Amino acid sequence: MIRRVLFLARPYGRAKLAAVFSLSLAQALFQVIGITSIFPFLAIAADPERIRRSHFGTQFLNLLPPMENRQLLLVAGIIAIVALLLSNAVNLLSEYARTRYAQNFAHWLRVRLLRRMASQPYPYFLQRNSGDLLKKIMDDVTNYAGGVLLPLLDTIARVLTSVLLLATLFLVQPVIAISAAVILGGFYAVTFQLLTRKRREVDENLKTHVAGSFREAHQMLAGIKPVKVHRAEEHFLARFAGHSAIMARMFARTPVFANSARYFVEPLAFGGLVVAVLLLVARGRDFSDILPNLGVMALAGYRLLPSLQLLYAQVTQVSSMRHAVDEVYDEFVAAETDKSVSRVISTEPVTSARPFSWDNAITLCDVSYRYPGVSRSVVEGLSLTIPKNSSLGVIGPTGSGKSTLVDLLLGLYLPTAGDILIDGQLLTPALVPSWQASIGYVPQDIFLIDDTIARNVAFGLPDEKIDPVRLREACSMAQILDFIEADLRNGFETKVGERGIRLSGGQ
Repeated sequence: MIRRVLFLARPYGRAKLAAVFSLSLAQALFQVIGITSIFPFLAIAADPERIRRSHFGTQFLNLLPPMENRQLLLVAGIIAIVALLLSNAVNLLSEYARTRYAQNFAHWLRVRLLRRMASQPYPYFLQRNSGDLLKKIMDDVTNYAGGVLLPLLDTIARVLTSVLLLATLFLVQPVIAISAAVILGGFYAVTFQLLTRKRREVDENLKTHVAGSFREAHQMLAGIKPVKVHRAEEHFLARFAGHSAIMARMFARTPVFANSARYFVEPLAFGGLVVAVLLLVARGRDFSDILPNLGVMALAGYRLLPSLQLLYAQVTQVSSMRHAVDEVYDEFVAAETDKSVSRVISTEPVTSARPFSWDNAITLCDVSYRYPGVSRSVVEGLSLTIPKNSSLGVIGPTGSGKSTLVDLLLGLYLPTAGDILIDGQLLTPALVPSWQASIGYVPQDIFLIDDTIARNVAFGLPDEKIDPVRLREACSMAQILDFIEADLRNGFETKVGERGIRLSGGQ
């Protein structure tokens, strides 16, 4: 899975990722500085003369003006507080940087994924459900960024912090540090392994039923008119509810898997600290000698245990969200491995392509087309010449290939056999954008965006490129100008609703 995560994240920029890693390293270092800063304060509190007798203490005191023990204790306390505040500030900055990186990456990936889908040839969409595609863009990318990438970045920060904290403990109490690393690390590893099968079960169920719930809700809402006419609401609701119920059970299990180890580790760690203190006392160690070490161990444990728990929870969450990575990754590599869409048609924006100039005729030479996964060609061996400035009607029974022929002429499909010529020039993928820029097209199924009439007529053009004169001319040619200006209160600014639901069929 890590390979797939890096495959998706690498194009976003290595420099940004390196900056996040650098802050994570700084966070770990400042955590150690904040914890070890308490040691001099506790040492002075337990034995004020101790620091004056030590080599490092003498060097430190030489940097300060002469002061009494109380003043020295105050300075040590202030230094400890400042170090802890600075440590927490770096911690907060690092967490903000990771979160911002993940969310900006999610924005970038959503746009990239939608652009990737839009760049696919038309046959690509015949084999996919639009609800599934929407789920990948919105839900899977969000889960990938927030449920996989961000936890992985946090995991790296937690690992660095935990390693440096254990190294600090090792310098103070080597035996206790090694014992803590072995016992706590082993406990988390065993717990993670025992729950592996359950996590995979959750991941597979989420992959199936999140997609199913999106699909059922999308189908019901997109077809709400026939759904209501045929009183089919309960049918779609029941199918949606089935997916949603399983999703709820799976999402309820995820935090249990992530937090279950915590309730066993906390008493284990506290008990270990008690045993360590008792052993030190039993060996005859003076309490003034134990106190500084005890303070460092307690503060290190206070920082270490949450880091270990969050580390375990994040690894568990990443494992449970593997389906999101797979869905997004598969979408990026699908077109490269799908032979049915291997003849990719260029999707250069029509607005940036020059209209193709032609004078004589469109010629189809022995053209055939077969849909992906279908053995029989819907159009087979068709030869036809359509002179310029002529009208042609195509008549035939359902399924005879009339709509497919129009789609071939539009450049939405490339023939599986034969050629389409425009004034003798072959209609190639490179020529399609210019050809489409010269075509006016009214489909069988009218599609209207949920916006104004003006933006629907000037479909796909930004506002600054909409020419009011051409807009009126187009509507006049379509014989709807009088209706727009006389019958609609807001004229060209009238909102038509999703798929034109606010207009009558005739309108």
